[in-house]
Amino acid sequence: MWILIWGGMSCADPVPFPPVSQELPQTLRQALAQAGVPASEVSVVVWGVNEPRPRLAWEAQTPRNPASVMKLVTTLAALENWGPAKTWRTEVRVPRLDTQRGQGPFGVIGVGDPGLTLERWQELWRQVYQQGIHQLSGPIRFDQSGFSPTELSPEIFDQEGFRAYNVIPHALQVGQQTQWWFIRPGARVGEPLQIWSEFPFSQIVLSNRTRTVSGPCPALWRSGLHYAIRAKFPAQAMRSHPDNYLDTGVILELTGTVPQDCGVQVMGFSLLTNFAYLDSSLRTLWHELGGTFAGTLEQGTVPGDWPVLASSESPALIELLLQMNKNSNNVLARTLLLDLAMNDSEVVKAATESGGRAKVLRILAERGLDFPEMVLENGSGLSRKARISAEHLARLLLWMQEKSLYGNEFMTTLPLVNVDGTLRHSFEDPQLRGRFHLKSGTLDGVKALAGYGLDAQNHWVVVVFLANGPGAESTAAAQEALLRWVRHESKIPQFNTTSNAMVLPAPNPLR
Repeated sequence: MWILIWGGMSCADPVPFPPVSQELPQTLRQALAQAGVPASEVSVVVWGVNEPRPRLAWEAQTPRNPASVMKLVTTLAALENWGPAKTWRTEVRVPRLDTQRGQGPFGVIGVGDPGLTLERWQELWRQVYQQGIHQLSGPIRFDQSGFSPTELSPEIFDQEGFRAYNVIPHALQVGQQTQWWFIRPGARVGEPLQIWSEFPFSQIVLSNRTRTVSGPCPALWRSGLHYAIRAKFPAQAMRSHPDNYLDTGVILELTGTVPQDCGVQVMGFSLLTNFAYLDSSLRTLWHELGGTFAGTLEQGTVPGDWPVLASSESPALIELLLQMNKNSNNVLARTLLLDLAMNDSEVVKAATESGGRAKVLRILAERGLDFPEMVLENGSGLSRKARISAEHLARLLLWMQEKSLYGNEFMTTLPLVNVDGTLRHSFEDPQLRGRFHLKSGTLDGVKALAGYGLDAQNHWVVVVFLANGPGAESTAAAQEALLRWVRHESKIPQFNTTSNAMVLPAPNPLR
């Protein structure tokens, strides 16, 4: 039995219809073969927006690790929960405004502000200074109770506990607890690299044992650069992540080489605990403003009814999502997952990652998106446990365009191929430039790509590519073969010429 399905049916709803094709394009198969990657280690879905079934589905229901592509789930949940205009306000509070003249106490409540930069941290305290408070003699209390303390250590994922992408979120966290270092090759071969920090921390000392070499810049510019972190006290003790030893003095030792052609590059390190970062940055910024500091800093609870002395509002959520997805910012994603649980009536008061995961699952379920195989660990994809199928990633992407109020905003957050973000220099075919909005993901044994693209008829389609296995990282050419096929060959499936309806088999009544 056959029936006619008229246009307008949503393909984000579960449908029994098979895909138009269950075979990979020949060019994609060839690229996989050249990379030595079995087709069984790859999942692919191509599905036109507002089309009732996928054009191509290969191993579509196999759960795979999506790496940073998992940020798409966090993005949907954030937009649907708050809308794109959501902001966070960080405030300095005091017991009484009329008597407050620097005697304290002062309080800052951590609200999970994911956009609290060093610049905004300075703006916040500048407001205090401009109200005539030039000497801070009272205690300053940082309230971190919004997030429940995690047992995780930043080196758990890959033993790189000092790298910026591994920072553990806190309810009150400035500059993502990261110090950024600018690195420029010397004017002559053999000279040390010129290295300077974006912001000085008195505890951190640089030991520069690098040199400049000739030659082209490698794809990974820092491949010849190495680092070691040592505590001053006890002398030269090696550490694996920020701790109290490093808070009293830390040596960042850089060794190795960088070619002259690399120009100025940036590398981030998280070398201090969150409290030490807050403490040191506040003292430095207050001194730069011209103030004096004679008080103490402590962690503790700040009463919510204390009046506000100064405040700073974050950028809108859509701007933060642009940073998160285009630059694949893990700390932002992990903070948003915790924010989703914060003050949620169905979870405990202090946000946890498990509470954030539960909130995301409810948001998906309320929209008919049931992904039973999905494993969402921290919202960023920086995980060996994370899993989702290509079919369900495709349904998520389709739902955002077909049913969400925020489909345009969602798509805008994704990198444009060969234009910006993590895909700025990604593929060779010039005709792919600007035609695809895609989130990429890479881990050891994982290569992923998912988002939207224009097909051969300039119709929007969803594209998902997931590769898991020993050779996954060598599938860049296979990804490009898929995008070329979408752009140059994939077209809207044939419609019935007399009724303008797509001919599809009738649903199975027993399903």
